[in-house]
Amino acid sequence: MKNYTFPFNSCEVPYVTGIAQPYSTTINACLCGIIFYFLFYSNNVYSQMFLSSVFVFNVFHTFSHLKHLKTWHQYQFLLTHYSAVISTIFLILLMAKITNSNLQQWQLFLLVAIYFFDTYLIVQKVSNIYNIVIFLILLFLIMLFHYSLLSNEMQQSVLNLIGFASLVLLFQLIEIYNCDNILEKHNNFPFHVVTEISACIPIYLLCRTFYKL
Repeated sequence: MKNYTFPFNSCEVPYVTGIAQPYSTTINACLCGIIFYFLFYSNNVYSQMFLSSVFVFNVFHTFSHLKHLKTWHQYQFLLTHYSAVISTIFLILLMAKITNSNLQQWQLFLLVAIYFFDTYLIVQKVSNIYNIVIFLILLFLIMLFHYSLLSNEMQQSVLNLIGFASLVLLFQLIEIYNCDNILEKHNNFPFHVVTEISACIPIYLLCRTFYKL
């Protein structure tokens, strides 16, 4: 696997001036609007904190496609990634409120270990794709740890979330492995847009599922 670095290896050829990756920027700007809509209608502080963190993540994500800061490139990824990681902490609080329960000690230990491993990979400057995978693992585990305590409707939503988020990861891996061939054979088609569009579904489901208790 090549050393994938977000946003610079995203499979949409960037413009030198103006908006670096206009297609990805547009889709993520629309996602910001969707998240803000659910945030506006959220009915409790736990949902508001969680959706606010998701909104901040997507703002950083959008800006990263809007402007590629060559000198500060590592900070673009760090701000985007850690804003996503922080959202998992607010998800823990939200799930604890929904289920009226706390994580067991072994579950908490596992999550903390994964958080530290995530930081270790960043320090070692490995491909960013591994950090994306770790974020999804954190998201999945938090929901699965509380799964049995959720309503039937929320359980189905969690399964849908995991399924569609896994699909996003699949598109991301296809992009990483085949970007050069795609750009060469399809006249610089911005394949990253496919990944971004696929992400709309799990983000919408995430917001719709947790914006109200």
